Amino acid sequence: MNRLFVMLLAAGAMLYGVPAMMQETSQPDDGKLAPIAKAASMKPQASSTSTPSGAVRLKPDARGHYVAEFKMNGKTVTALVDTGASMVAINKTTARRLGINVLPADFKYEVSTANGTAKVAAAVIREIQIGRVRVRDVEAAVLEDKALDGTLLGMTFLKRLEGFSVTDGDLILKQ
Repeated sequence: MNRLFVMLLAAGAMLYGVPAMMQETSQPDDGKLAPIAKAASMKPQASSTSTPSGAVRLKPDARGHYVAEFKMNGKTVTALVDTGASMVAINKTTARRLGINVLPADFKYEVSTANGTAKVAAAVIREIQIGRVRVRDVEAAVLEDKALDGTLLGMTFLKRLEGFSVTDGDLILKQ
């Protein structure tokens, strides 16, 4: 439990910039800055493909982010792969969809985000899968919906793989 608490504190550092990252701006043709879609409305720009070796290749979206549809506890969830995030982070609504029930008393860890402080509950996702890549019993942080409006796949998922790398601009997940 102490290990999980330390990981949740590390997640605080990771979550500090998440809402701001999800609301990045880009330079449109008219030269004015415009907001890019929030994580909740992110859609995978390109499909993921399995390789003969069982690895999965993710193409970056227009912003260079790796967004894909994953199966979490058997449910389809659009997630942003974030190699700089220490944990998988989901919001309360997604947790409910995945069959993870968190009570108000479970939100006992506090983290700092770009939107202020947020309470976090510890959880375990039974299974995360994309293509042939499958990881079981993944530690995750559950945040209130107002603190996180998307899903981030951080190192509690990625470190359980054989490896991951960027090749020709694509993210390769190897099991």
